Amino acid sequence: LSSKLHYTTPNLTMASTALNIALASPSVRLARQPAATRSRAPQRLTRCAPIRCAATGGDEPQAVMASRRGVLSTALAVSLGCAFEGPALARPANEAGDGAMVANYLPETADGFFKYVVKGDRTPALRAEALEPYSFVLPGDFKELPVANAISGNYCQPRCDEPTTEVKFGSPSAGNVQIIIAPTTKLTRLQSPTIDQIGDLDGVINSIGPYITGDFIDPEDVTSSREINDNGRKYFVYELNTPYALTGTHNLASVTTSKNELVLMVVSTNDKQWNKSSDQLIRVVESFRV
Repeated sequence: LSSKLHYTTPNLTMASTALNIALASPSVRLARQPAATRSRAPQRLTRCAPIRCAATGGDEPQAVMASRRGVLSTALAVSLGCAFEGPALARPANEAGDGAMVANYLPETADGFFKYVVKGDRTPALRAEALEPYSFVLPGDFKELPVANAISGNYCQPRCDEPTTEVKFGSPSAGNVQIIIAPTTKLTRLQSPTIDQIGDLDGVINSIGPYITGDFIDPEDVTSSREINDNGRKYFVYELNTPYALTGTHNLASVTTSKNELVLMVVSTNDKQWNKSSDQLIRVVESFRV
């Protein structure tokens, strides 16, 4: 039986809870001695005796022994039921890693994409007010992916010295999209700098290349670069052909600043995904707004 069952921590907790509740019921509770006749030594023996009797078939009443066997059977049934039924409650559709496509819960735009607007308490950096909220659009088949706690900034915000990942989405047919932030303090001493104060198109991509590809990039890897101005904020947008990058053979990036953070949207794909979805992905990266 043990070779066929897979117990998880929540299942064992539920089984233990059921056992404790049942053991506390009147049908199992043993009668206590009157207070005047109890002593510390007999009290310990009385509390231990039922356990020995149940295990060795001593002189405990038959009804109690039968009841305890029933309790153990019930606890086993509960744990088995939980193991095969899966999670008891489904998580909301907007939580990371729940497997829901964004088309099922995000509002649709006029051109058939789905707009994601981050909530102000969604990530450690936003809760710490280290940056402003952001938004972008996605194709309908993308799903939100979990972000590992170690790279989420949960341990260091609002004073992280290294890049952290805000949110991440993915599609088997189109690649991955993620928002990455990095402190501007390593690039300038200015407080709340604009992207122009960090550098020009060429200078910024040389500084942030490892955040995009996982490795340094060569100038010839940049196939295009341009600026987008919207609502008083400037964005540098890049297209990279990176055959040896850790993230993918094709990468798109849009970068701007917010408070004392560089904020990047990074889109990473392989050759097959790029050939199929490049037009959609360019639309995604151009939609990024802080």
